[in-house]
Order: sequence, then C-alpha cells, then structure tokens
Amino acid sequence: MRLLAASDIHGEIGMLKSMLGREDTDILVLAGDLSNNSMGEVRGILQVAGRYGVRVMFIPGNMDPPDLLNVESLEGAINLHGRVRNVLGLNLGGLGGGSISQFNTPIEFNERIIWNKLDNLANIDVLVSHVPPYGTKLDVVRTRMHAGSKSLLKFLKEKQPILCVCGHIHESYGVDFIGRTVSINPGPLMWGRYSVIELHDGNIKPMLKKLS
Repeated sequence: MRLLAASDIHGEIGMLKSMLGREDTDILVLAGDLSNNSMGEVRGILQVAGRYGVRVMFIPGNMDPPDLLNVESLEGAINLHGRVRNVLGLNLGGLGGGSISQFNTPIEFNERIIWNKLDNLANIDVLVSHVPPYGTKLDVVRTRMHAGSKSLLKFLKEKQPILCVCGHIHESYGVDFIGRTVSINPGPLMWGRYSVIELHDGNIKPMLKKLS
C-alpha cells in the first residue's frame, strides 16, 4: 500500500495540485490545517483532492473551522476525527485540533480531552493526529521548546499503532520512532513538503519529499 500524507496546507490549492500530479497513491491523508479558519477553503481543498480518484481521509487542524469537527464526510472525503475507518485492510483513526496554546486558535483541546478522544479509538493501525507527540523530533518549535501532546505520546507508547502521521509544528518535519510506532511529520504542504509512506507486510518505508 502507498499512502500519501500532507499537513498544514492552509488553503494553498496550487501546492496540493502539484503534489497530486506528481504522486500515485492508494490513500491520501490530510493531517489538518487545510484552511485558515475557512469552510470555503476546506471545501476547495477537498474538492481538488477528490478529482484525482483516490481515497481521501482528513482531520481538522487547530486553524480549521470548529464546525468541521462534527462533519463525518465532506466533498467525498472522510473525516477521521474521533472515528475509526477500515481502508484496504488498515484501521485508521484520527485526532483533530491542537493543544492549548497562547494563540487561542479555533480548535484547541487540553490534555485530558485529548486522552479521552484517543482512548475511544480502539484497535487502530494508523493514527492521524494534527498535534505531534511530545518530546520527540516532531514537536520542536523555533525556540527549541517541545510543543506536542503528552497524552498522544502516552497513547502511542501504550497502544503501539504501526504508524502515526501528524503535523502542526511546521519546522519539525521528520521521522521518529516511539517503540514500534513510526511517527512522521511531513512538514507543511504550504512550503511544498509532504511524505510518501509505503506499507508492505508490516514493513513501513517513510519518505520525506519536497516540491521543487
């Protein structure tokens, strides 16, 4: 299986088209911040993604409109936030929004709520989370502080899904390992960054890519 993962698009439809025109995929996963708090931008992004004939799964990010949390599907794309869906034999679950921050962005959750939402996702193989796990290579901001979720880190340590796709912290694109869980922050697609992840017989090959 070939999974194409992107995050933090922030309405940049041109970048999405460039990525989809370059890569073949079985599943497209969009890990939040499709927009800048605009349902119109969200619809535009998902409409474009749907034209390429792939399965599209998404979660809202902290900068997406809060109404998106309760939408099960939109423009043919499936919202994974708080849900588990089986696609091509894999159980995918999702956690949207961000951690509580000083910026008071549209969708933020405290650690207790994050844990409760994650704890309801049973038997998942792939977790799609906008916020990255705390204390890893994927959540370091420019001040060198960690800004991820401790509840997410605990969940990954305990449940050990095979893959976690996250985003949110633009500058911390990369790959890290939490036990057997391969965790990847593809970086912001608005900067041309994304990832391709190949999954075959339990083996995972994550590749970080950038549009030229």
